[in-house]
Amino acid sequence: MLQEQIINEINHIPNDKLNELYDLIHYFRLGLLYEQQELNTKKAYPLRGVKIRYEEPFESVAVNDWEALK
Repeated sequence: MLQEQIINEINHIPNDKLNELYDLIHYFRLGLLYEQQELNTKKAYPLRGVKIRYEEPFESVAVNDWEALK
């Protein structure tokens, strides 16, 4: 129903303005695709962009687990 209304409105637009309308619709659709891809990327990598803080970044890790030090 809505698509029919949109097509009906397009049919009333002068031919010399159709190129501008096409550009508007086309780039709007591309924006939607880009937005969807961004959402998918955020879902796939939920920690991307999250700031982290190291309490003691140079402290040894699991020193007790090293056989050579025993």
